[in-house]
Amino acid sequence: MKTKYIFTDLDGTLLNDAKEVCKDNIEAIEEALLKGHRVIVATGRPLEAAVIGAKHAGLYRPGCFLLCYNGGMIYDCTKEEVIYEKTLGMDDIKALFKSADEAGIHVQAYDNGKVICQREDKELLYYCRNGQMQYEIRDNVPETLSRPSLKVLLISFDNDKLVDFKNTHKEFENERMHSIFSCLEYLEYMPSNVSKGDGIGILSELLHFDIEDSIAIGDERNDLSMIEKAGMGVAMKNAVDEAKNVADYITTKDNNEGGVAEVIRKFVL
Repeated sequence: MKTKYIFTDLDGTLLNDAKEVCKDNIEAIEEALLKGHRVIVATGRPLEAAVIGAKHAGLYRPGCFLLCYNGGMIYDCTKEEVIYEKTLGMDDIKALFKSADEAGIHVQAYDNGKVICQREDKELLYYCRNGQMQYEIRDNVPETLSRPSLKVLLISFDNDKLVDFKNTHKEFENERMHSIFSCLEYLEYMPSNVSKGDGIGILSELLHFDIEDSIAIGDERNDLSMIEKAGMGVAMKNAVDEAKNVADYITTKDNNEGGVAEVIRKFVL
């Protein structure tokens, strides 16, 4: 039996709407792990929030890995250390903060396990509540970061405002960085060659497995790259149409009904 490497997104995929892991998913994951398969969290969340989700699913244990920041960081749960990461340049971070402030859009970076931004607003509280993240308010965020952030996130409950920002700031789409919508409210700027798909490729080299033996399960636009990269790409029943259009399989169960367990039982066990 060949070992399968199952990459699963958290929000909208492995987690239900209450940010919990249903019993069916937990049981299927445990059975897969006991049979020697690997189940890997692949999320846009920062490491600290990814750890919380992984622990709920029983995926923070020896032999497990976390792909965080949309593939910008890979964390080895056995060694409890970062084995790969790629950050934005400080000049780009400064430019993004300046442009987002001028556009009146909430903007944040990450430092020492916390969300860092310049004011407390409804967007910040919404994000931290969903991701169970702590935050810190600082004046002139880019100048206070202890190290470059792995990504910069713009948040607005008006998607048109984010789309307009993306379209009118093409200077931020270059050889150093790119952007992606992880949901309608989140516009994420990341280093070039950072995506969940790239993360699968890097981990396959580190662990010496064939991409054809991987399965990727997701629901949002930031999951497209891994759904296309994996040997089998799966979109959740509740996924956006873009994910369904590139998937090899669409689950019959959504994230509240155990869609990840459906995939594991159908294609792995």
